[in-house]
Amino acid sequence: MGRIQFRGRDGNRRLRSCCSAVLRRLRQDLLLVLIILGVIIGFIIGTSVNEPVNNIKDPEWKQTTIMLIGFPGELFMNMLKLLILPLIVASLITALATLDSKATGKIGRRTVLYYLGTMLIAVLIGIVLVVSIRPGERSRPEVEETKPLSRPYRGLDSLLDLLRSCFPVNIVEASFMQKRTKYRSVKPIYHEYNKTVDAQSIPANSSMRIFNNGTINYTTIREKLAPGSDLVPNGLEIASRNMNVLGLVVFSIVFGIVLGRVKERGIPVKQFFESLNEIIMEMIGLVMWLSPIGICSLIAAKLVAMDDIGQAFEMLGYVMGTATAGLFLHGVIILPLVYFIFTRKNPIIYLKNLSDAVATAYGTDSSAATLPTTIKCTEEYNGIDKRISRFVLPLGATVNMDGTALYEGVCALWIAQLHGIDLSAGQVITTVLTSMAAAVGAAAIPSAGLVTMLIVLQAVNLPTEDVALLWAVDWFMDRFRTVVNVLGDAIGAGIVAHLSRDELREADEANKGDDQELLEKYRPKDPDMVVSGL
Repeated sequence: MGRIQFRGRDGNRRLRSCCSAVLRRLRQDLLLVLIILGVIIGFIIGTSVNEPVNNIKDPEWKQTTIMLIGFPGELFMNMLKLLILPLIVASLITALATLDSKATGKIGRRTVLYYLGTMLIAVLIGIVLVVSIRPGERSRPEVEETKPLSRPYRGLDSLLDLLRSCFPVNIVEASFMQKRTKYRSVKPIYHEYNKTVDAQSIPANSSMRIFNNGTINYTTIREKLAPGSDLVPNGLEIASRNMNVLGLVVFSIVFGIVLGRVKERGIPVKQFFESLNEIIMEMIGLVMWLSPIGICSLIAAKLVAMDDIGQAFEMLGYVMGTATAGLFLHGVIILPLVYFIFTRKNPIIYLKNLSDAVATAYGTDSSAATLPTTIKCTEEYNGIDKRISRFVLPLGATVNMDGTALYEGVCALWIAQLHGIDLSAGQVITTVLTSMAAAVGAAAIPSAGLVTMLIVLQAVNLPTEDVALLWAVDWFMDRFRTVVNVLGDAIGAGIVAHLSRDELREADEANKGDDQELLEKYRPKDPDMVVSGL
């Protein structure tokens, strides 16, 4: 009788376990379904309200309407951004504090090599597609006149600013501010010489003498020795009111490594950051249930603010199609293939477990804002070790921008085709390398890649004015770029975790030994002693 009762209890326990597992899975899928519904409803609301809002005569009421539609999305993004700083710092420190320097070095090298390799593949895919499809020759957008988006920005200064960002002068300032090189104008340098030219081009301020053969002898001609030499670097200025994530990442990496080296002296600090990390992850879980409303609001507000949705998509259809094809090829075929080659595991299951992160990336349009969800998906659904995910993913959200690098390479060659400019092999190589460097320097915020694209264009002497053409649809394309960026980070975490399994096992054994040593150190010498809770 007792044995039958035991089996009944065991069966009930298994039934309850299965029911709880089903409920957990339904809860996960419920959030995903709600996010997808938020995206669909946002598109429906935006397209249906676009014309009535644009027909509002009063500019104040028009802008107020757009602001109110996007207000829930603004609050949602603020909630996510609020958690980014403590999440990045706490996750990196806790991940590295549990690894020794040898394991950290190997994991770091694998992570960096993966990021550089996948970014290079992404840019090459974009270059091959744009050369094959030639979207710039198929359609020429007809616009009235475009103005430069910003002043010239030298590639050397971009590289130096990237390195400066890694080593901020003030860690508190790095939490809310980024800096870059500022310029000042000086008198340009000229040289004077005599020249005989055709009489049709006559400067008004030149001394001249007309000859019978229709030529003019200029007594003085002034010519700039170096174009752009009248704009020189002059210190630093505030680039944006955003976090210097790269500086925070470098500081947290060094802090975590040193914390792991100090052993028992750093245990209180280590426990503090571990507790902080767990608290932030719980807060993220609460915020994510508001994501369907926030994502719906963000997409609807973007569509409502467009002047003419159909015209914008038709005008830039070829370049959008080329870039989307490249992003799809890289994100759905290349990255899963790389994952399979290194891990010999089914990439479809891994990608399926990232569905929440993909939907959030498309809705929020920000790798940094998606980082909490990406960490949750990789750890809870794909079983990635926390020490890997909380090192690889924050670093990837900062420097790994596969989608951004691909898009910048595509747009650079598209602009060259618009103007009938044939780029040499050296210029194409420069475009590839500059696209990768600019993608690393791009902030993990919406449309940051469009700003850094100016650096790519200036590196190969292409006109920067045509970047303004892309503003109308960049909010749409940036969502696909963000999805590919997030997929690249998450797949990188899976690959690095698989390749580093031996180092993680050794670290676990070493930690067990350290814990035993501490236990022996603080164990009472008298076996009859009772350690009081006080």
